[in-house]
Amino acid sequence: MSDDRLSKLRAMAEADPNDELAHFGFGSALLEAGQPGEAAKSFQRVLAINSQNSKAYQLLAEAQRAAGDVGYAIEALKTGYRIAHKRGDLMPMNAMAKMLQEMGEAVPQVAAAAVAGESGGAVGGGFACSRCGSPGPRLAKQPFKGPLGDTILARVCQSCWREWIAMGTKVINELRLPMHDPQAQEMYDRHMKEFLNLEE
Repeated sequence: MSDDRLSKLRAMAEADPNDELAHFGFGSALLEAGQPGEAAKSFQRVLAINSQNSKAYQLLAEAQRAAGDVGYAIEALKTGYRIAHKRGDLMPMNAMAKMLQEMGEAVPQVAAAAVAGESGGAVGGGFACSRCGSPGPRLAKQPFKGPLGDTILARVCQSCWREWIAMGTKVINELRLPMHDPQAQEMYDRHMKEFLNLEE
């Protein structure tokens, strides 16, 4: 993450204390830049805006653990795990369970309602959206060509894809991404994968 990009993300976050996307992006950039203490503050702001953002709980815990705040990290993981389960956010839920186990902590007990397996697919092998966990309806065709388009077709429902179209426009506008630039496309794709829970 370049200093210039970090400065732009900081300016966006400071410009609007209630911009969830800006604070999430800034926190992710700080974590990537090796500033976990500052990153944790950004993710806490995200959760003050939207307490149901399970991915923010996951990254908050990662930042807190890296900063040495293990107790707070465990608390964030347990809260985030329950929220992710309730929302059907499978990838953050599995990632937080793994982190808890690595830290020697028990994974919270939750009702065994229609939770997808570790691979992101529904129990029994049917389709389950990687973001919301619902069984569909699926997209009728690839949203665009290439491996990522194939992945979205296989793992994302119509409703979540429509939500991303709206959010993706916001990402382009707020980050002022020139989509002809490969670096801008890479940043856009990273936000899309985070939003749709497609990160490996």
